[in-house]
Amino acid sequence: MTSGGSRVALVTGAGGGIGAAVVRRLAAREFIVAAIDLRASWCDTALDTAGPRRAGLWTFGADLSFLHEAEAAVTRVAETLGPPTVIVNAPFPGRSDLAPDLPDWESLVQARLRAPLLVSRAAERYLTEAGGRIITVAQTGIAARRPDDLVVRETLHALTETLSQELAPHGVLVNTVVAELHCATPAPGGAGSRADCCLAVENETAAMVEFLAVEADDGITGRMIEARHPTPESPPGACTLR
Repeated sequence: MTSGGSRVALVTGAGGGIGAAVVRRLAAREFIVAAIDLRASWCDTALDTAGPRRAGLWTFGADLSFLHEAEAAVTRVAETLGPPTVIVNAPFPGRSDLAPDLPDWESLVQARLRAPLLVSRAAERYLTEAGGRIITVAQTGIAARRPDDLVVRETLHALTETLSQELAPHGVLVNTVVAELHCATPAPGGAGSRADCCLAVENETAAMVEFLAVEADDGITGRMIEARHPTPESPPGACTLR
């Protein structure tokens, strides 16, 4: 894929953070972008910062951790905008805080593992028609190797390899980008400041997603690619709050 043209990209978790950054980059590539989050209104941030490309952005609200909602959302996007050729599973919901110290395992599975699987499966029939891209973003913390982060990494690794092997004969590339973030995403309606280093990781992650969606050749599939948060030894000012 060398240019966006009239192709359609579906981006989940578009209400903020990495998802919103991905929306802006794909809109700049002239994709028609379906921005999805738990509530459509949460995607206003992505729309407001898209500039002249805002006309190519559409917002949808759905709880993608439920099979019927994931399938309905993908079908609605296809019927409204056209068959999606790029699926970006960004952290969902896009504007929730990082997981608590004691993870709610059911919520963890629903939001960070089940939703990407359901959306990817629902979009397969469209992606296999002309070749497409599935890119999942795994957002983890860096303070310690938390058990929930390890579960997410290993499960998405297995999911990426499985989907890659299944869909490679149809020309569909499947990859995962792991973003290490130390700060939480502000809650909906919040005005909390973000660390510059975390914003840098978000931008780096979005740039990698853009590359995988637009420029990656057929040999890049089944990969786990990491965007690491700056270490404590980073130069002064590298992790200051805005």
